[in-house]
Amino acid sequence: TTILQSNKASLVCLSSQSGPFADVTWMSGGSPVVTGISTSTAVKQPDQTFHMSSYLAIQASDWNMDKVYTCKVSLGSQTAEKNIKKSECLTEQQ
Repeated sequence: TTILQSNKASLVCLSSQSGPFADVTWMSGGSPVVTGISTSTAVKQPDQTFHMSSYLAIQASDWNMDKVYTCKVSLGSQTAEKNIKKSECLTEQQ
C-alpha cells in the first residue's frame, strides 16, 4: 500500500496461477469496484506458472476509514481472494 501526495492510496494484488487468462476483480464492501484499476498481462515464469499484478487506486480517506477491499482472481472454475484493510497492514514507522 502506498499513500501518494494526491490523497490517493494504491493497493497491489500479486497473483501466480497455472494459466495466462485469469480474471482479476476488486471488491469494496462486497460491491465490485470498476474504476482506478490497472492490471498487467500475465507473464510466464521458468516454473511454467504465470504471474500478474493488479493495482487499485483509492481515496486515502477510504483507506483511513479501514474499509475492506478484496482482490479476487479467477481462472476457470478456480477462484482465490484476499482481503486487505489498513488495520491489518504492517506500517513502517517514520
